[in-house]
Amino acid sequence: MKTLPAILIGLVACLAIGISTARGQASYSLEDLGVVKGMEYSEAAGINFQANVAGTAYKGQETCAFHYSYKFMGDAGGLNSRGFGISSTNLVVGDNFFFTGPMAISHAAMFKGGVPFDLGILKGQLYSRANGVNAMGQVVGFSGRERDSLESRAFVWSSQIGMIDLGTLGGAYAQAYAINDGGYITGASETQRMSALVTTHAFIYRVPEAPFRRHSSMIDLGALGGRSSYGMAINSYKHVAGYSTITANDERVHAFLYNGAKMIDLGSLGGTGNRDNDVSVALAVNNWDQVVGYTYLPTVGDMPTQQVAFVWSRDGYGGGKMVNLNKLVNETGKNYLLVSAAGINDNGQIVANAYDTQNGGVHAVLLTPVK
Repeated sequence: MKTLPAILIGLVACLAIGISTARGQASYSLEDLGVVKGMEYSEAAGINFQANVAGTAYKGQETCAFHYSYKFMGDAGGLNSRGFGISSTNLVVGDNFFFTGPMAISHAAMFKGGVPFDLGILKGQLYSRANGVNAMGQVVGFSGRERDSLESRAFVWSSQIGMIDLGTLGGAYAQAYAINDGGYITGASETQRMSALVTTHAFIYRVPEAPFRRHSSMIDLGALGGRSSYGMAINSYKHVAGYSTITANDERVHAFLYNGAKMIDLGSLGGTGNRDNDVSVALAVNNWDQVVGYTYLPTVGDMPTQQVAFVWSRDGYGGGKMVNLNKLVNETGKNYLLVSAAGINDNGQIVANAYDTQNGGVHAVLLTPVK
């Protein structure tokens, strides 16, 4: 998952590059969601059908989970919390520091009315974080010996079954990133370890049925090429968006959409001339198979790499091609550079993270299609 420093990649270059709206394409209006009182930045993580948004606000090393609704961004979890997911019923999940004995250790948390509820950890682990939650209150994430470590185990939590380990595709570690309202989960798991060679693949998993705790098995989604793929979002049709290596020769990744039968390579905006720029990452998908995330643009002269938000859909915006979201925003977004899109709902509204080129700072923004 992204952190604030990752969002700032390429922003120096962005200040010198103009943003225009592409003619003949659908356009969006932009609303700056602001920041939590007392904080400096905001980073969106997800959006639901009502256009309520969850994410994390920052000030220096301080963080707090936020919930945005009805023109107001509120503190959802207090100091040292983070928000990573939101359900259609406006449950926000993430992590928070809880005191366990003499130490304060971050655990997966559900936030209600500004109060964090500790979801615990898997047996033998120290930390956990929640990344997704559905309308049933089922929560997914991962738990490990260190905070945010990929050397962790994927979990699903509910009030009926507690927190259970999802297992792996054969390797030692796994992470869960999203869950749909039908209880289908996606994430990434090691498949096997062969000496120093580690293969990690995106997966789909069905939540066990309470009270029997009958275990499902992970479905391996494979990869576009090479040996790594990561499932970041899943819609009601069990279509998965994420990113994958594309060749066995390097670690370049492209955004993908798994349509229930195969992975579709969504390409990138960086072109093939510079392999370092030929990168894209998908972070969200809606039930219309519209996919959003971030990618890089081709390098111009001596300018550093520029990161931009993208939208991809089968029809409409580009006709199945990846489009730079900055080219689709109307005059309301003239002072913003969209660097990453974190969520999209079935109304086509997109929550993104943008740099304010006039006042400085990174803020969560809401993009609404203009009729």
